[in-house]
Amino acid sequence: MEKKKRIIIYKDKNDPYLESLGEGRKESPEERYIKFFENRRKFNEFMGIKKDPNAKKTIEIKKVTWI
Repeated sequence: MEKKKRIIIYKDKNDPYLESLGEGRKESPEERYIKFFENRRKFNEFMGIKKDPNAKKTIEIKKVTWI
């Protein structure tokens, strides 16, 4: 069952950071590790970043045109 989302009004800009620190302290390192990769996958999906496992990575060095 998914947790219902709620609207939170903070008194200070530092409050969300302190809240996330508190949540992180409650979780085990394994849970934080898994959560990190889940959030990374969600971010990539949201931004439209697709990973191609067969993609060839190269570095291309060119002369600059303004010199």
